Amino acid sequence: MSRTSPEDLSKLQVVCSLFSKTVSNDLYFAQQIKESIEASLPEEESSLFQPFICRAKELASKWESNPAETGIELVEADSEQTPFSMLDLRVNLLDALKRICRFDKGVVVLTGLKGAICPRGRRWSKSRKKEYEEAICYARAFCQKRSRASSKLSLVIL
Repeated sequence: MSRTSPEDLSKLQVVCSLFSKTVSNDLYFAQQIKESIEASLPEEESSLFQPFICRAKELASKWESNPAETGIELVEADSEQTPFSMLDLRVNLLDALKRICRFDKGVVVLTGLKGAICPRGRRWSKSRKKEYEEAICYARAFCQKRSRASSKLSLVIL
């Protein structure tokens, strides 16, 4: 049995959210849609998440009967201009939630959190690991508190 990477699981979650009517509970079909989207991308972009999301949105708008039911927003935690802060994370999450609040189903994709807290070449200390875990808990709680009770919101952390 092959092991599925976290990136593949995140892409599957996006596919299942965007194509919920079509996929229903058929993960094999969701996997086929995911692989088709990846195959349609240029080779240098096939492993990146942003082009995958754009192509999936484009396909969903053509395929699903009511594409306005699902919204997807990408939140990047790492910034080359400023170091990581919980305040920046809060602002970015709030902006994303404001953009998808009109949808019945929403997906917020949080990327770069590990790299923002522990940059390349640095070691994971206990304090960095604790900060990473707190950031994940904060993002989950924040999204849960700030989403409509009638909507279904998924948070994907890459």
